[in-house]
Amino acid sequence: MKNWSGHIQFDDKFEWKDLSKAFPDIWEIITKESKLNLEDANYDQLNLDLNMKEIGKNKKPYGYLRDGAKFRLIFPIDQKEMIVYRGMPSEQIKDLTEAIAKVLKSKKIKFTIAYDKMILIDIKSRRRYG
Repeated sequence: MKNWSGHIQFDDKFEWKDLSKAFPDIWEIITKESKLNLEDANYDQLNLDLNMKEIGKNKKPYGYLRDGAKFRLIFPIDQKEMIVYRGMPSEQIKDLTEAIAKVLKSKKIKFTIAYDKMILIDIKSRRRYG
């Protein structure tokens, strides 16, 4: 089944610093799907460093929002959530979300998974099928 987005929702006790050991592995899962040249790889490394600094301060990371990237890693405002997103339905969304879940489980971080919960997806669906 194709999904628009995969949502990893953290429990109430979760703190952003809990991602410190898992985030580099999560970053690798998302970035390996992008075809990178050396310049893009350097840019992504810089972004990983910036995200890790935010996590080290117990703040929400910026995510992965590079222009032209196949997938994005989004952290919504005012929610303890991580979203894997692509601008169109994809079978890979579920695979990437489950790969991230495996990393989080190995680090003993509690979460739940949902799919296609973005408001934008609902709007697009209504326009297309409504």
